[in-house]
Amino acid sequence: MLKPDLNIAFVGNYLPRMCGIATFTTDLCEATAKQLGRRSNVFAVAVNDTEQGYAYPRRVEFTIQKNQQGDYYEAANFINTSNADVVCVQHEYGIYGGWDGVYILSLIASLSVPVVVVLHTVLKTPTPNQKKIVQEMAQRAGRLVVMSELAVKLLREEYGIPVEKIGMFYHGTPDFTSLDNSHYKKRFRVEGNQTLLTFGLLSPNKGIETVINALPKIVQEFPKLVYIVLGKTHPNVLKEYGEKYRAGLIALVDELGLQEHVVFDDRFVSLEELYAWLMAADIYITPYLNEAQIVSGTLSYAVGAGTAIISTPYWHAKELLADGRGRLINFADSEALAAALHELLSDKAKLKLLRDKTYKFGRQMRWDKVSEKYLELFRQTAAAAGKKSVPLKTPALLMREPVFDLAHLKRLTDDTGLIQHAKYIVPDRHTGYCLDDNSRALMLCAWAFFLLQSDDAKALISTYFSFTHFMQNPDGHFRNFIDYQRHFLDETGSDDAFGRALWALGYIIWRPPRNAYRSLACECFQKALPHVRGLNLRGKALAMLGLTAYLRCYQGDESVAALLRECADYLVNLYQEVSSDDWRWFEDIICYDNGIMPMALFQTYSLLREDKYLRVARETLEFLGKATTLNGRLSIVGSRGWYKRGGERAQYDQQPIDAAAMVLAYQSAYRVTKEKEYLKKMRRAFGWFLGENDMGMSLYDHETKGCADGLLPEGVSLNQGGESTVSFLMALLAMIEEYEIEGET
Repeated sequence: MLKPDLNIAFVGNYLPRMCGIATFTTDLCEATAKQLGRRSNVFAVAVNDTEQGYAYPRRVEFTIQKNQQGDYYEAANFINTSNADVVCVQHEYGIYGGWDGVYILSLIASLSVPVVVVLHTVLKTPTPNQKKIVQEMAQRAGRLVVMSELAVKLLREEYGIPVEKIGMFYHGTPDFTSLDNSHYKKRFRVEGNQTLLTFGLLSPNKGIETVINALPKIVQEFPKLVYIVLGKTHPNVLKEYGEKYRAGLIALVDELGLQEHVVFDDRFVSLEELYAWLMAADIYITPYLNEAQIVSGTLSYAVGAGTAIISTPYWHAKELLADGRGRLINFADSEALAAALHELLSDKAKLKLLRDKTYKFGRQMRWDKVSEKYLELFRQTAAAAGKKSVPLKTPALLMREPVFDLAHLKRLTDDTGLIQHAKYIVPDRHTGYCLDDNSRALMLCAWAFFLLQSDDAKALISTYFSFTHFMQNPDGHFRNFIDYQRHFLDETGSDDAFGRALWALGYIIWRPPRNAYRSLACECFQKALPHVRGLNLRGKALAMLGLTAYLRCYQGDESVAALLRECADYLVNLYQEVSSDDWRWFEDIICYDNGIMPMALFQTYSLLREDKYLRVARETLEFLGKATTLNGRLSIVGSRGWYKRGGERAQYDQQPIDAAAMVLAYQSAYRVTKEKEYLKKMRRAFGWFLGENDMGMSLYDHETKGCADGLLPEGVSLNQGGESTVSFLMALLAMIEEYEIEGET
């Protein structure tokens, strides 16, 4: 019985681009297509590192310009609308654009097709960003495939990836059918010579000088020995350094008088010719200078060809050449290399025994065998995931919703208050403190204590409340900044800071963690009230949230109700002056913390019940939602230019404060209207923090419990400051609050 069709898309570099991964992708793609036959569609999406691209074969149906992030979305859409059942992505940090190739996550996150990722690099000590990229791929992919047991171990121990997510297949090789190299020696006119070979793209980490320095002793005893260095200089090395490394090697050959024994063949040869060179070689040498090579295609080919191998003990070599399948020497040890060469060249029986042993092991690495294993994995992945018509959205993601944890907030807080910024996760005391962040944190902790009875939150409330009180001037205005030595840095702070302080104070009055707090909150609140009328748009909107909270406690305070109505009318009047059919907003620009304005009107409507507030709240939130949606995900207006009326929307930098504002706005809309569509949009907005965003990366750090400061064109910011962490935690509390009341709908 014929197996059902399986249609596969391969993503990565592709021949004729000159690199090992291009060769791997091409070989795996062609071997898979051969296994499946004509009933299946196997195609490739290739990544270009030059504007002109390459003369790809027909198998390549779509191309991506490495540094154009938009191409990754377009590639995902192309695959989604194809008949692909599974996507096989080749991963190495240098293939894709952004920091450490982060743009590949944009493609993976946008796919509606299950994914298998082949990792060509697994680092023992990755940077935080490199580690995060692999972890994100593991979250989204059906399986990760590596090519060594050490890679499996590193993924488990260093990256925390469960073993059931990992598959291990050997690097594929051509089907080398003979161990007789005499025919091939004649082809290259090296018959009668002992032939040594190193092939691959040339770069300084290859260690070719180790071999050259070993040859003077050997050629005295074996005068017909020839060492072939086959391969062009790596394109990236050539671009930056030219042929400096090759020229240095040639100079070393001249210095040692080895001109008759060393041949540099500066070509990227065809697979057929490479096959012939491997068959012609007596000994293959990989003298790499660094152990951190998790897979080597050149070494795999040499094993498949049954060549006797001498290698330095980099990771892949230690595995492939275990059990006596080769000779390992120390890094940059020319003396040890000379001894190993002498041992094998002077004993033909030993050399043949080594070749036989290597060849026997390499038979399992043939592409026909390896592609069968990939095909089985592809079938399993497609069957387990099923093909979906749209990308996975937030509801599935929320099954992994984090537990509310203030660990990083506590890390950033001392006895003065919440330190503004962090260098990575370490509090940066140079940046001091601001009321903006501390009043946010006060609001957060009061809410967390009310909702969750969090002891950590309760313990922090006094610190943030004390800071807020300290920053209020006798006239009721608030300062915003103090340095680490507690020196004031301004006389009067921003309208935003004022509004946030009033919001926190109103909440403390409504839901005091301790009854004694209400008295001080009322005192500060009343001193601040006369200044509310003078606030700008966002200041008024934030203050309105404080006024509505206050009125939930003191419903009969007509003066505060009148002030709330005045502020709400100010927002409505702005809207009426500025808005048009295609621009339903309060200003001629969409910038930051945008969800706060419709949120304030929804909250106001819940108390004053005037239809105009509800109408404007609905219209502006709908407009804002459309302006911040891309490919079905929240795509925040970036701070590098914002979104000016009639202009282009800036995509980066996207900041957590805006995602939190959207979550809170949708929560208020849902609370007022009970329309489930708002709850769905709230969930989608929250998903931004966990990776449902333009980069496909989680800004929340499950290890530190902090939140990255922003989504940048290159990837996620590595810093986790106060504003971003509080913003995430407020959004999380909103999600928890809806689950507590509504359940998971």
